[in-house]
Amino acid sequence: MKTDEILFGRRIRQNHALEHATITILSGYVPDLRVSARSSSRGFIIFGDMDLGQLRRALNEALYRLQAGESQLAIHPNCGTNLVVGFTMLTFGTLLGMTSSRARTRVASAALSSVAGLMAARPLGELVQKYVTTLPDLEGVHVTDIFRRKILGFTVVEVRTVQE
Repeated sequence: MKTDEILFGRRIRQNHALEHATITILSGYVPDLRVSARSSSRGFIIFGDMDLGQLRRALNEALYRLQAGESQLAIHPNCGTNLVVGFTMLTFGTLLGMTSSRARTRVASAALSSVAGLMAARPLGELVQKYVTTLPDLEGVHVTDIFRRKILGFTVVEVRTVQE
């Protein structure tokens, strides 16, 4: 087992890539799309209502384009990975700034280090997506099911995938 598969298994990473590509393409069909999603080894869940025909079309296009080598579709600017990396960088920046021995420079150092951490968060988050949390190699991956349901009044659309 590879190191990157200890926390994020191959199927989760593949589904995460397909989720990102699908949302990117679906956003082109529905410019004011407001959804969030979570991936698992069985597929992914989209929180929000949408036309299932448009979703199916976006899924088919996303799968085709990822399988054709458009790996950049696996990286999404609004991914939760970017948030985690951002908060981590902010925290480390603040802690680094607080190590200053002089009280007067401690606040300024913490502020500057925090800002530097936040500025680095997005590019680092995209690198973490590329190498750790997504895998655009979808050879043999197929969508098996798409179904909508209501949970506590919220619409959830589940996409199931398999790899043959």
